[in-house]
Amino acid sequence: MDAWRGLEIEDYVLQSFLKKCDSSSSLIPGPAGNIQAAMLNRISDDPRTTQQFAEEVAQATFERDFNSNAWKWAEMYIKHHDIVKDGDINNVTHLGTAKPFETLHIVVCLVKECIPNGLGDMKLNLKDTTGSMKASLHNKVLSDPKFGPHIGVGCVMILNHVTTFSAYPPNIYLNIVLTNVINVFAADICPPTKELVMVTPKPVIRPLKVDPPNIAEIMRKLRNPFLQIPSSSKPPDNNNNKDTSNTME
Repeated sequence: MDAWRGLEIEDYVLQSFLKKCDSSSSLIPGPAGNIQAAMLNRISDDPRTTQQFAEEVAQATFERDFNSNAWKWAEMYIKHHDIVKDGDINNVTHLGTAKPFETLHIVVCLVKECIPNGLGDMKLNLKDTTGSMKASLHNKVLSDPKFGPHIGVGCVMILNHVTTFSAYPPNIYLNIVLTNVINVFAADICPPTKELVMVTPKPVIRPLKVDPPNIAEIMRKLRNPFLQIPSSSKPPDNNNNKDTSNTME
């Protein structure tokens, strides 16, 4: 008998210890997710309504994302270094409450998607427990030896003093540069322990500015100069006034 024939296994043997796993399935954001849910539900062994199936997948995705080792690392890191009030990760600035042209003090987010833009930077799709948001990641973060190698789908980023912008409201984006990044925990990081977290250096946190930016001034600078109304204030011409006086005399 050939040696390779010893590797043959009948299907009924495999079925005895193999089980279909769909816990990693996640739905496409937006209306396309409804179609995806219907297709997955159709091939499921236990069909349910599309709405029920979509809710179950969304719940499983939420639990998987925020019970990952990377997210647990962020929770313990914030608590150990007392980065926010009471060291509670729930006291960070949430993506779901962010507004355009706002500076967010501390943000903890999970990277769901990474897309290079062809210019060295990267477009990200971020998520926390309150919502999701797109972001622009500067190339200096990617090339940084401390943070760059850990950035990828499933990693968790802790950001400080990061600014939001909105080219077309109500869409809001984060503009992430190197000075905004406190730490990055890779998707495949080991489970956190108290001993491992204690040896991490304390990060430098920039305080949040009290004075809000002048939004009207920012928008004025971004406006097309050809569409701006010219100023009507013009200093008086003394020569013209003198000529008028001489004519009247």
